[in-house]
Amino acid sequence: MTPKNSFLIALALTAASAPAAAQEQRSTGCRLRIDTNATSWVIRGHDPYGGAQPSGTFDLILTNEGDQPCEVFPVFALDKEGFGLRAASGPHIPYSLLDLYGDQDATPLGGRAMRKPSWRPVVVNPHGQQAVRYMLQIPPEAITSDGLFSQNVFVEAEDRDGRTIAGRRLVLGIDVLPSAIMGLSGAFRRSNGQALVDLGELKEGTAKLPLQLHIRSTRAYRLAVESTNRGTLQLAGTDWSIPYQVAINDKVVPLTGGGSYASPSGMAQRRDNLPISFVIGDPAQKRAGTYSDTLTISISVI
Repeated sequence: MTPKNSFLIALALTAASAPAAAQEQRSTGCRLRIDTNATSWVIRGHDPYGGAQPSGTFDLILTNEGDQPCEVFPVFALDKEGFGLRAASGPHIPYSLLDLYGDQDATPLGGRAMRKPSWRPVVVNPHGQQAVRYMLQIPPEAITSDGLFSQNVFVEAEDRDGRTIAGRRLVLGIDVLPSAIMGLSGAFRRSNGQALVDLGELKEGTAKLPLQLHIRSTRAYRLAVESTNRGTLQLAGTDWSIPYQVAINDKVVPLTGGGSYASPSGMAQRRDNLPISFVIGDPAQKRAGTYSDTLTISISVI
């Protein structure tokens, strides 16, 4: 019985020591972990009419917990979907992803970035870290509405033989703010930041002036129109006045309070050129002089 018992005890000791040996083996070589400086690589709060290039920089942090250097190539791949940032509906937005560490294109255009022989490897020393910075860029003309546009991707660290030794899921995206801008063209001149419109000799009827509002908006919008004199042209320093109306895109806008013009509803980008005209009331029996009013037109998205 003694030899048998001794054999069983030896076997138990061998089995107990196996995990320690395996742990020692795993602690050698390259052991890479991929972290990021942000959980999502999203360009936040982009105003499409603010004049700024839609771009942002983000970092991968490669950590080597092993005893040997890691020499890897980070490669981006898509998560079973077509290329492009997307919202719940609407067209996809193309983008580019530039590796600033190696000055190489990391965009997964065909579903996976094409690793080229000229790519610079990332070397991470034992028990060390290496940051790799990327720039996410989006062509401004590709942005046609507001909202959050995103795409899930994987980044995989490959060795020279193409074996993946670490990976991480990321979200790329851009958050486009609802925004609108407005401009004026035609028969006016500027003075102290205001547009001055000369209606000429006042006659009853529509004043024929080439005047247009130019609107760019990420979605439907509303124009609010306010008249200082509540729809009358006033002779300064007197009680003399002449009623008038303003029409935007041939729609008369009330000037006695709360006047507005709304575009057709929808979430798509709008580019509108709206003619403005003025309908003058009867100026008969009015004192001669310069009659005027101040109109304030403001725009908001809806």
